[in-house]
Order: sequence, then C-alpha cells, then structure tokens
Amino acid sequence: MRLRPPRIRAALSHVARRLFARDIVDDLLQLLTTLAMSPLYCVPLVLFLTGVALTPVLLIGLPLVPLAMMLAGWIARLDRHRLSLLRELEIDMPVASPGGRWKDRLGRLFGRRAWRELVFTVVMLLWAMGAGGLVMTVLAAGLLLLLLPLLAPALPNGSALLGVDIGTALGATSAGLAGLALITAGLWLGRPLARAESDLVMRMLGANQVDHLVRRMMDLEDSRSRMVDAAEQERQRIERDLHDGAQQRLLSVAMNLGRAKSRFDRDPDKARRLLVTAHEEAKAAMQELRDVTRGLHPAILTEQGVEPALAAIAARCPVSVELGVRLSERPTPRAEAIAYYVVSELLTNIAKHAGAERATVKIYREDDLLRLTVVDDGIGGADPDRGSGIHGLRDRVRAVDGHLTLSSPFGGPTVVDVTLPWRA
Repeated sequence: MRLRPPRIRAALSHVARRLFARDIVDDLLQLLTTLAMSPLYCVPLVLFLTGVALTPVLLIGLPLVPLAMMLAGWIARLDRHRLSLLRELEIDMPVASPGGRWKDRLGRLFGRRAWRELVFTVVMLLWAMGAGGLVMTVLAAGLLLLLLPLLAPALPNGSALLGVDIGTALGATSAGLAGLALITAGLWLGRPLARAESDLVMRMLGANQVDHLVRRMMDLEDSRSRMVDAAEQERQRIERDLHDGAQQRLLSVAMNLGRAKSRFDRDPDKARRLLVTAHEEAKAAMQELRDVTRGLHPAILTEQGVEPALAAIAARCPVSVELGVRLSERPTPRAEAIAYYVVSELLTNIAKHAGAERATVKIYREDDLLRLTVVDDGIGGADPDRGSGIHGLRDRVRAVDGHLTLSSPFGGPTVVDVTLPWRA
C-alpha cells in the first residue's frame, strides 16, 4: 500500500514531535551540562593527588587536601541544584555526623560524606567524558553529514567520505540520510543515558540506608522527647484536675456525711438535707472523674474493639459525627489505642475550635495499614505551628512508624489522614 502525501507529512510530523519532545531536549541538556562541567570535576582530583604527592616534601601539599574536599562538596551541591532545575529531582542530603564545633568541621572535611563527594567527582568526570562525549560526538557527526547535501556543489569532484563519492548528488544525499540516522540515534540515546546519570547521582549523593537509619534514630529520639514532655504535661493536668475538682468534692462529701452522722438523732431533717447534698456532690465528683480520664484507655476499647469505642465518642460529641468503620478483624491493641486517642483528640478540637456542624470519621484497613480519615466542614485554617495538639498527635503516630497529614485551607474543609501499621 502506497502512502499518500498527507500521510507522509503526518508521519514526518509525528517523528519530528517525538524527536524534539521536551523530555528528550531535557535529557540532551542534562548530558551537555554534564560534559561542560567535566573541567570542574577534574579540579578536586588534581588538587587531591597533588596534595598527597607533595605532603611528604616538607608538608607543602597538606593545604591542598582539605581544599580538594571543599571543592568536591561545592561541586556536589552544584550538581544537586542542576538536577533539581533540569529534572525537578530532589536528592536527600546525607545526615551530618553529630558532634561539637571542631568535630563538625573535621567531619565535614574528612567524614564519610566528604569522601563520597570526592569519589563522586571522579566518577562524574569519567561519565562526562564517556556518555556525554559519546552523545555529542554522534550528534556532531550526524549534523555534519546532514549538511553535506548543501555543501556538495562546492566540493571538488572526486571528494570521498568512507569510500563514498560525496561530490555527486547521490553520494551527498546518502551522506545526508546517514547524518539524519545518526542524529536520531543520538537523540534517542540521550534518554537512557540521562536516566542512568540521574540514578548514579542519587546513589552517590543521596541518603543511603545508613543515613536513613540515622535520620530515623534522630526522629525517634526527638519524638520520644516530645512524648515524654506530653506525658508529663498530661500527668500534671490529671493531678491538677483531681486536686482542684474531684478531690475537693470528695472532701465535701466526707464532711457532709460526718455532719449528717452527728445530727442524725437530734435533727433528722438537717441530716437528710446534708445527705442529699453529699449525694449531689458525689455525682458531680463522678462526672469530674470521667472528665479527667478523657482520652485514656477505656474498658470498652479493650473488650469490644475500636468501633464501639469510637461510636461512644461520636455519641458524646456536640458536633454531628458520621462514623464509618470497615474492619473484618481487629488490629493490634496498640494500633487500636492510638486510633482511638487520635479520633478522640480530633473530635475534641473540632468541637472547640473548628466551628463545624458536621464531621466524618472513616477507619478501614488498606493492605498492611490501619487508615483513618477525619473530615469536618468547619472554618479551616488549622496550623500545627500555632499549637501543640497536632504535634502531639503526629509524635504519637510516628512513634509506631505511622504518618499523619493535615490539609486545612481557610474556609475548610479540614482533612486529617492517618496511617498506622496494622501490627504496630
């Protein structure tokens, strides 16, 4: 079947769009900038080798070694910014070694991260000369061959390239087609090489498993410290509420009972009134005790699970709460307790601060995660930096490798999404 001219134009247009797509241009720009930075990659290696070679000679080369390390670190930061601009690729920084002022400086110059950056410049020098040089050579050769048909009339008769007479129209056209093929190959070769370079930079400059473990340890220490402070504040709140509320009421109950006992025989009516007062004080003390123990582990959670416990919270909330629980089995007690505490605190905050009329609570299992979402139609604008409530919830969730995200634009709605390990 013979292609008609419109179909040929459409095919050529499609090929041109594919060849000069934005991602291909970005790939070539990345490789081109890598090749352009090859002189910079070479400088730290030259300084380091010169410093090592001259150090035995009266320590002349000793200052060159830390200078090479500093330049390697600067080039590594430049490469991070370059990939961030070209590929929108964010590379996690390795964790700095903790220590004092001088230890930090020495660690920055000669620590594990500094050596990685020096090796990185050497590897990138070889990569730039190999991958970048290959692509640019192929493209340059293709461009030269592609221009030969235009130069053919000016070439003397008998001019040959690789045994092909390019002085003739047929030879020049063949060279032009070969150039087009080389340019196409160079453009398509840039994509896998650019991706391989991005992976290489991420592996060498990004945080490795050790860095993630150190960062995780630091986060756990920070969370543990804040949780200890939160627990101490909660203990002080319970102690203060017991002392100022229930304890005073129970003392009043005891005093009224004592007075009623002493007047029971000689003034029964007064004794009866004192008993009524003591009874009212005892009921008020019970209510205050229930208020003091809010957020603590309730018996219904242990006996019946998270759904009845959350239903009890929703029933007491002054805001209308729609509760949706889809759990075919119970998670671990720790996951249940954290989910209960988070929902309890969020509903309390909604009732106090959100100005909401309705809230929705959903809790379900997603793979190996216990996921809960709390949404309210309040005024929004919740800012974790303005209070410790969200920070405390986030610390409690992160203590078991969970995650808490908050979305609260002004005008609402406010959405809190929490994921917990099913077997926390």
